[in-house]
Amino acid sequence: MNEAAFETDAEVTCPHCGERVSIGLDPGSGGTQTYVEDCPVCCRPWQVRVRFDAHGGAEVWVEPAS
Repeated sequence: MNEAAFETDAEVTCPHCGERVSIGLDPGSGGTQTYVEDCPVCCRPWQVRVRFDAHGGAEVWVEPAS
């Protein structure tokens, strides 16, 4: 059986301070995810959206949390 290797990290740009940082991804939490995480540089909150495809690739978006 050939299973997809899921991405477990992503590079994103903070929508507040503009710093590029690496965040961890959790493929075990579902194919589509939305959660809040703080920027490790400026500590302001982001809303993170993740979507995994059938091959394990991840699309990741961050935007200011409301």
